[in-house]
Amino acid sequence: MKKLEVLLGAALLMAAPEAFADTVRRALVIAHNGSDDPALAPLRYADDDGVLWAETLKRLGVETTLLVDPDEPTRKGGSLVLKSAQAPTRAAVEQAVKRLQAATLADHAAGRQTDVLIVYVGHGNTDDAGRAYFTLADARLDRGSLYSELVDPLGADYVHVIADACRASGVVGSRGGTPDAAVLAELRGVLAREQLASRPHVGALFAESEDGETHEWSRIRAGVFSHVARSGLLGGADINGDGQVEYSELAAFVAASLHGVKGMPARLSVNAFAPTAEPRRPLVGPAPEGPRVTFPAGFEYARLSVEDAAGQRLVDVRRSPQQWTQILLPLRDVYWVRAPDAEARVTLAQLSSGTPELRPRELQERGPAEEALRRGLFAVPLDRSFYDEYVAAVGLVPVDFSHSFQPSVSSGARSPLAVAGPSQLELGLGAGRSPLGLAKFAAGPSLSWRTPSSMDLLYYGVRGAYGVTPLAARDGIRLHRFTVEGLVGLDRPANTPLFAEVGLGWGMLGLTAPGFRQADPALLTGHVAAGVTGRFAGMPLRLSAQVGLDRVTANGQTVMDGQYGLEISLRR
Repeated sequence: MKKLEVLLGAALLMAAPEAFADTVRRALVIAHNGSDDPALAPLRYADDDGVLWAETLKRLGVETTLLVDPDEPTRKGGSLVLKSAQAPTRAAVEQAVKRLQAATLADHAAGRQTDVLIVYVGHGNTDDAGRAYFTLADARLDRGSLYSELVDPLGADYVHVIADACRASGVVGSRGGTPDAAVLAELRGVLAREQLASRPHVGALFAESEDGETHEWSRIRAGVFSHVARSGLLGGADINGDGQVEYSELAAFVAASLHGVKGMPARLSVNAFAPTAEPRRPLVGPAPEGPRVTFPAGFEYARLSVEDAAGQRLVDVRRSPQQWTQILLPLRDVYWVRAPDAEARVTLAQLSSGTPELRPRELQERGPAEEALRRGLFAVPLDRSFYDEYVAAVGLVPVDFSHSFQPSVSSGARSPLAVAGPSQLELGLGAGRSPLGLAKFAAGPSLSWRTPSSMDLLYYGVRGAYGVTPLAARDGIRLHRFTVEGLVGLDRPANTPLFAEVGLGWGMLGLTAPGFRQADPALLTGHVAAGVTGRFAGMPLRLSAQVGLDRVTANGQTVMDGQYGLEISLRR
C-alpha cells in the first residue's frame, strides 16, 4: 500500500503543468500595526498575523523573510521566526527585495523556476491626492512603488500577492473607518484585474466588503481573512488532495468559510486573480514532512480547529461528512484539537498515532458580534459542489481531479518529529466456537495492549483472553480456555478505519467439575483477525472477526483445534 501511494504521488507530480520539484518558493511577509494617520487607531493583531504567516509559510516549505515590529505580547510569545525579523521600514523592504532578486538570478542560472509570495498585513489608506497606499513603519507603499519597487524587480517567474490591508479596533473591531466610495475604489485599484493585466505572471488574493471593512477577532488573535487564508493553505483548501493549493481552491475555501457569517456590519467577500499566464499556478506546493493531523472520511466532527498551548488559533476547517482532510501544523510541543462540543490535547509525539479522540468540552460565548463570527465563520464546508459552483460563478480555472488521491496519515518519508504515539488498552467481550467442539459456543472477556511501532501503519502489542463453555450448567461442568498472545497488526491502511493483525502465543485448556480438575497447560495458539475501528454513541470501539488454531493434547492425543468468533472492544 505504501508503494502504491508513493507511485500515485509521483504520477501526480509528473501530471502537473510544471515540474514543481524544480520550483523554489520564497516569501516576503510585511506586517505593521501602526498608521501614519492620526485618525486611525493602531491595529492589535497585524504583528501576530505576520508571525503566523511566517510560521505557516515555513511549514509549507517556503523560504520566508519577515518584516514586523512586534508589540510586547507578541515578543513574549517567543516565536522563533522573530529572531531573524526586521522592522517593516522602506530600507528593510529594499534590502529584502535585493536578496530575493539575487536568489532568483541564482535559481534561474541553475535551471530552477521561482515563485515569490508577498504578504502584507496592516493599514490601507489614501493620501490627500486620493492615491492608495499600504503603511510601513517609516514610509508608504503606494500602487506605483508596490509594483516598481517590489514586484517587478524580483524577476521571479511568478509572484503572488496576498493583502489584508484594512483597519481595526475593539474586541471584534473593524479594519476600516468611514465608508468612502472613492477611497474603496482606489484601494481596490492597487490589486485590481486591470492593474494585473500587464503582468501575466502576477496573481493576487484579498478580501473586501461593501464598506471596506475586514475584521480582527480577539478570540483567534488575528485578522479574520488572514486566518481563513492560512487555514486554506495549510490543507483546508486542498479539495483534490494533491498537496498543492491553487487560486481556485483557496478562493473557494475563503468564500465558503465566510459565507455563513451574518450579523456583522458588513459582509466580507474574497477577490482572487490568478496569473493569466498560468491560471492553475499553485500558491504553495507539496509540503515537507512535519507535524500534521488527518481527519478521515466519516469522522464524526465537521467543524474543527487547532490551537497551541498558549491559546493561539492555528487553523480552522469545516468538512463535509464524507470528506477526507489532512491539516499541516506549524511546529509546537502541544496542540489542542477542538470541535464545538469536544476537544483533545495532543502532543507533537502523539500526532503519528492516528486521529485524535475528542472528549466533551464547555462553551463560552461573548457578545453578539463574537457570536456572529463563532457561529458563522467556517459554517459552510468546502465540498465538491460548493467548489464547482463557486469556480464557475467567478470564472477561475478549476483544479484537476483526475489524479486526486488521499495519502495515509504519514504520507511520504516518516518525519523525524513523528515518533510512536501512546499505547492503547482495550477491554473486550468475545464469543465463538467452543474448544474441541464440545458445545455450541464459548464466551468471555479479553484485555489487550497495543502501541504504534516505528514503522508507518504497523503496531504491536499483547492480548490476554479468557473463554468459558458451560458443558453441563446444572452439574457445574465447565470448559475453560485462557490464552496470552503477542500481536502484530496493520492499522488504517490507505487511511481507512480498517485493521488486520496476527497473534501467536501460549494458552491453557481446562475442564472443571465439582471435585474434579484437569488441564493442558502447554497449549500453543495463534490467530488472525480483521475488523474496523470507529465510534458509536461517542465510545471508541473495535469490532473484529477472528480465525485461529490451538494445538491441544486431550485424551492422550494431540490435535489442531480450529477457533473462530467475533469480538467487540472498548478502547481506552
